Amino acid sequence: MEENLKNQEQEAMPDQHEHHDEHNYDGIEELDNPPPRWIMAIFYITIAFSIFFTAYYFWLDVGTLQDERYIRQSARHDAKYQLSNSEKEELALLTDAASLEEGKAIYSEMSCFACHGMQGEGNAIGPNLCDDAWLINCDFQSVFNIIKNGNPAKGMTAFKTQLSDTRIQKVSSYVLSLKGSNPPNAKQAQGEHCE
Repeated sequence: MEENLKNQEQEAMPDQHEHHDEHNYDGIEELDNPPPRWIMAIFYITIAFSIFFTAYYFWLDVGTLQDERYIRQSARHDAKYQLSNSEKEELALLTDAASLEEGKAIYSEMSCFACHGMQGEGNAIGPNLCDDAWLINCDFQSVFNIIKNGNPAKGMTAFKTQLSDTRIQKVSSYVLSLKGSNPPNAKQAQGEHCE
């Protein structure tokens, strides 16, 4: 009875694998089965995506390709760089009393006195700004750059995020105006002689 049931099941169930006698090598038989549905779904999704991608970037010209984005970003960077260079060329040492007074106010506002003293005489932290010996060059551009970008090795904070270039210009001019003054309790000279 069991054999009859097995035979009936085998007759009712068609063979799932199509056998090909010509595809039999060394006892290994090649079957002709369809691929799983999930693989076919991935295949069709890939085809649909490639059609959409091609249309979006090449036929409709809506999307920007990587090289186009690079060219645009480079142009923006170049324009910004040229603008910042042109601004630097305009910045120069200010000698008028109003600018120096404003520079002195910025010096106090930004607490420069905490390291350099109220009159630029220096203290245990920062160097004397009044003598002729400087740790950096004493030209306007060097002072401007050290205030703007700081000097982490010496503990000098960068003020580029806190002050505009114009305000840095004014405080730089004020610092240079201190050179040659002789405040009381001045710190000993550090650095090289600078004129």
